[in-house]
Amino acid sequence: MKVKALIACGGGIATSTFAAEEISRIARECSVDVQIVKSRIVDVPAMAKDFDVCFVTSGYAQAIDCPLVRVNGLITGIGEEETIAEIRKALRLAADKEFSQ
Repeated sequence: MKVKALIACGGGIATSTFAAEEISRIARECSVDVQIVKSRIVDVPAMAKDFDVCFVTSGYAQAIDCPLVRVNGLITGIGEEETIAEIRKALRLAADKEFSQ
C-alpha cells in the first residue's frame, strides 16, 4: 500500500516542491512507497483527513486529522538530521498502519 502524504507550504509551490523531492528520497531509502500531494498551508485542515501523514514547511499549530511533521529543517538546514529522523519515523508508522489494515 502507498502512504498518502500531504506536503504544505505558504503558497503550495516552492518550498513544498523542494520538501516533496527530499521526502520522496527519504521514503525510497526507507523502502516506503509514498504518494505525495502538495498544497498551500491554509488548505491543510480541509485536506488532512484524506492523508496518512502531513508535512509542513513552517510553523503550524492547528489540530488536524492525521499525524503532522514540521519539516522546516529540510529547508533551513537547522536541525536537518533530527527532521530527517522524524520524517523516517512518520513514514514508517504510516506504512505500518497501511500494511496492517
